[in-house]
Amino acid sequence: MAANSSDRRKKGDRRSDKERRSGKDRRSGIDRRSGKDRRSGWGPIQEHSLQGVLKTTSTLSHLLGQPLTVITGYVDLLSESTDEANTKEKLSIIKGQLDLINTYMADLRNIKEYKTINIAGVTLLDIKPTRTIKDD
Repeated sequence: MAANSSDRRKKGDRRSDKERRSGKDRRSGIDRRSGKDRRSGWGPIQEHSLQGVLKTTSTLSHLLGQPLTVITGYVDLLSESTDEANTKEKLSIIKGQLDLINTYMADLRNIKEYKTINIAGVTLLDIKPTRTIKDD
């Protein structure tokens, strides 16, 4: 047993070795920063985070945009085809909420910076940092 522990000490840090099964370097991985990134500071990592946020928001706005357009179109058709005041009023409320969602979708498409806000212990992406919740 003592011989094994002294052999390990001679080998040095075992994380620097290759994995036994795959033969790959233990230190390699997509979540690790390269030496160049470590020397240049956190800028490149923040840039990768921003790119991830931009891709996510772009995908979400694209995927949600078409159904919202269809729903808005049907609400407009229903509003024009009905004569009941109560129904028109409710469709007007729905249309207003759809317009608000479309505004948020436009904000997602136009996002240029990555900021988060903390609301009631939940960290959220601040879509439009210049606008506050009270402005809505």
